[in-house]
Amino acid sequence: MKRRERWLKNVEVLREMAAVARQGWLIPQPSRTLKQHGDARHLVVFVHGFFASSGVFRPMAFALAREGLAPRQVHFDYTPIGGIERHARRLAAVITDARVPGPVIVVAHSLGGLIVRHAVQHLGLDVDALVAMCTPHSGTSLARPWPLRLTQELSPGSVAIDSLAATSHRLRRTAVTSVIAEQDVLVEAESASLAGSRVVSIPGVGHHGVLYSPLAWEAVRDAIRGATEAPAEGGRSSGEFEVGPDATIRDRAG
Repeated sequence: MKRRERWLKNVEVLREMAAVARQGWLIPQPSRTLKQHGDARHLVVFVHGFFASSGVFRPMAFALAREGLAPRQVHFDYTPIGGIERHARRLAAVITDARVPGPVIVVAHSLGGLIVRHAVQHLGLDVDALVAMCTPHSGTSLARPWPLRLTQELSPGSVAIDSLAATSHRLRRTAVTSVIAEQDVLVEAESASLAGSRVVSIPGVGHHGVLYSPLAWEAVRDAIRGATEAPAEGGRSSGEFEVGPDATIRDRAG
């Protein structure tokens, strides 16, 4: 049993290393801000994490466009300088300038999720659905040693983290999905799970690998459909979910 556990652990490590290498190739290829693949009333926005670029979302964004789920896209880029508020104001301006008549769905990774939350909770940006992938809603202690302003804001107990916690009720109009990577060594599961959100826990992937996980992509598809289609009778939009043995996302309650 121990040999199998070690083997699985090695596979997970190699998978995350491959994801990091893939990001190294994608980061220098940021997408243009607004992409139009067809007519749509809704808008899908991608917000990357710390020290990345919109390029990391290229595989997912291309797949969603090809499937007709994200004909209109905004790819938001920001630098690792300044603070969360500064980037949130730019994000709000970019989304407002897109002028879509229908729902706005945002897919954010890591720090990107906090930027989106600030735009919604403190700037009044209307976002119908948010998929927060490995977002440190309660901060991450690994950020503390780094002197950059953004890393200090990512630290547990920072003014930025506390202000988002204190105003979380302003997010109630946004359908939030928290995507947790079970092998994430940068953001703990408790921090990545926002209270009151739909929680999707994905095994076998880490902080970066979640961006390329088919199961994470399925969570994004669900969020887009949920924001753009009428809910089924008796359906539920929030709760605790997990990935079942048949690789489907299911409600933990039953």
